[in-house]
Amino acid sequence: MAPPNKKNIQGDIWPRLSKKHELFVFFRITNPELFKKHLAALIPNLTTARDAERFRKGIYQKKEEGTLKGLVHMSAINVAFSAKGLAKLGAEAFTDDVFNNGQWEDMTYPLEGDDKKKHNGLDDQHDWFHQFTPRSGYLDGVFTITGESEKTLVDTIKMVEQTFEVGLEVDKPKPSIQLVFRQQGHVLDDDREHFGWVDGISQPVVIGLDTDAKVEEAKKGLKPIQAGAILVGGEGDQGNHPAWANEGSFMVFRTYEQRTPEFVAWCARNTKKVVAEGINERSAAELRKFSSRVVGRWPNGAPLELYPDQDPSPMLNPDPIENKKKLFTQWKKENKDPEAEFKKLEQINHTDAFTYNPEDQTKCPYAAHIRKCGPRDDFPNYEKHLMLRRGIPYGPLTLNNEKAGGVSQHDRGLLFVSYQSSITNGFRFVQKEWANKEDKPVDFTAKMGNIAPQGIDAIIGQMPPDYRAEDDVTKYEHPAPVANFPDVEKPVPTPNKHYIPIERWVIPRGGEYFFAPSISGMQDTLCK
Repeated sequence: MAPPNKKNIQGDIWPRLSKKHELFVFFRITNPELFKKHLAALIPNLTTARDAERFRKGIYQKKEEGTLKGLVHMSAINVAFSAKGLAKLGAEAFTDDVFNNGQWEDMTYPLEGDDKKKHNGLDDQHDWFHQFTPRSGYLDGVFTITGESEKTLVDTIKMVEQTFEVGLEVDKPKPSIQLVFRQQGHVLDDDREHFGWVDGISQPVVIGLDTDAKVEEAKKGLKPIQAGAILVGGEGDQGNHPAWANEGSFMVFRTYEQRTPEFVAWCARNTKKVVAEGINERSAAELRKFSSRVVGRWPNGAPLELYPDQDPSPMLNPDPIENKKKLFTQWKKENKDPEAEFKKLEQINHTDAFTYNPEDQTKCPYAAHIRKCGPRDDFPNYEKHLMLRRGIPYGPLTLNNEKAGGVSQHDRGLLFVSYQSSITNGFRFVQKEWANKEDKPVDFTAKMGNIAPQGIDAIIGQMPPDYRAEDDVTKYEHPAPVANFPDVEKPVPTPNKHYIPIERWVIPRGGEYFFAPSISGMQDTLCK
């Protein structure tokens, strides 16, 4: 089979759209025939995989040469459609009921009196933003717009609005879409998410898209995947999809609110030295280690499986941004090139050359987030369930005074995006089969004294809404679900019986399932 055509694939699928700021604009199609004409006019402005790859290579080259001065202007646009949007355009439908029925039906929990067949998940319906719910009308599609500044986003969406004749004078033709909802995110310092961890590490390497060198390197850790795991009709895709959908990908969009102060407070309450001594240099180091075991990585990204006892990054300040500034100052005093030294650290921290030993959790706990959602050799043929993640944070950073209060004062979180050729095998499997089940991906009860399995994912795992405490959205009713996290002190006991009640710091606020078609799929089918 020929390799995927990078000119035909939308660029956020692979290699991803470069961005500092990102805007998701959700719309409904109000005039399908006119929309087709407008879409045809937009297609030349869409960013393909080849476009995105060339731009990224140019940035990397300038970094290597030391000629990159400030932010480079860039603007990128992609588009994706829900099943209802595709139906309005007359496209041959998918036979995939999960996609066709939408995320509301797949991910929400039934209220009293609801048809249980129409609610197959654990999201509390009350938590969803109303724009994602059927009572507000269904979404037909989403424009994904990225840029180096908010001004670029504004300029780009104006161009899109003009293309679809939105907001023109009354004597002009009516627009072909109704803009329903916008969500905007921005990249945080060092590509961190709001809990403080570097995000986006361990992306699958795709055979036929990534270089042969990357494919070979990937064999040391997270296995490279066939293009068909991401692209419809690609090598290895077992789905039965319409021919027009080839080289497109299913896009999952979800808004996750993150309660950062509550997460920090929970970690502190479960760190022995913090409880006994308060915050000091020694207890802060243990707090950092405990929270890293919950995630499975140190905040700068180094995997615990390779660095179980000590973060390879020198810690001169507990705040990661301040720590980076102090490191740069120290390197300058030592007559070292700070950028070169930091790059060495990044290579160590961002390594993916590891897998897990299913017989052992003395390094990375079985219940750690990255092990629950990316089990590697714990779970045979795990690569079938890999997806490309393209999320971006939204909302303000959590400052120390807010953390100290233990209660969130601002709305913040992650605008989660993933691409896969099968939502059932990708996002849905990871969330429902691995994260939400206490004995998955593999039941490790026997490894923990036959007391209980390892527990749900402490970060994104879900319980039914009626487990929630009535007076606090972040708490569960007693008894709360528990997860097994070996004590940070050495030696780690085997079998380990240290179970901790968990809380609810990541709250799904809704989303939708979309399909990001190829350029040819839009030109030859959706625009006709």
